[in-house]
Amino acid sequence: MTKHWRLVLAVFCLLVFLLLAAQVVLHGPIVDVDRAISFWWAAHRRPWLTGAMVLVSTVHETLPVLGATAILMLWRARERDWPAVRALLVVPAGMLLNVAIKESFRRPRPVFDVPLVHLPTYSFPSGHAVASTVFWGMVCVLVFHRTRSHPLRALAVTATVVMVPLVAFSRVYLGAHFLSDVIAGIALGTLYVLLFCRRLRPITPLLP
Repeated sequence: MTKHWRLVLAVFCLLVFLLLAAQVVLHGPIVDVDRAISFWWAAHRRPWLTGAMVLVSTVHETLPVLGATAILMLWRARERDWPAVRALLVVPAGMLLNVAIKESFRRPRPVFDVPLVHLPTYSFPSGHAVASTVFWGMVCVLVFHRTRSHPLRALAVTATVVMVPLVAFSRVYLGAHFLSDVIAGIALGTLYVLLFCRRLRPITPLLP
């Protein structure tokens, strides 16, 4: 049942990414939706929310995410949990692969009269969305595979469900990405996690 669930979710994520990618390449209706949403948020920014979103976005930059991943890998290495160490490689691998994908699409970032961010890289898919999804997703998977504690599992799920959408929203709110960029990033990140978590030997099934 677990393998079937993973396969269905993996196929769904792949289809979501391919659909969004096709819309971006062919300049489909999603392009106009993206622009409308981006300009709406640009016109409705609030200082307190802007500060919060800058903080959320900053702590999920490349170096903080890789640093947190390295700490997790060292911790699992001390426990000689080599499958977990190898599985955590999804974080740097996913982030690196996303750079190559961005170069393939070369979608320009949103442009505003008063931009909050200035980034020379491309927009599709969102690197922050990929990084947050693979990091928090793998943390959640590790907790489920390494402990039977219901409170810890609930905490891991809550952290993942809250942080990933929050990071994605921060990128759209700050004008760094379009909505389709972050959705595509979450889809890709989830796909990577599903592929890499197969390296783990669970103490209990991921799902009942």
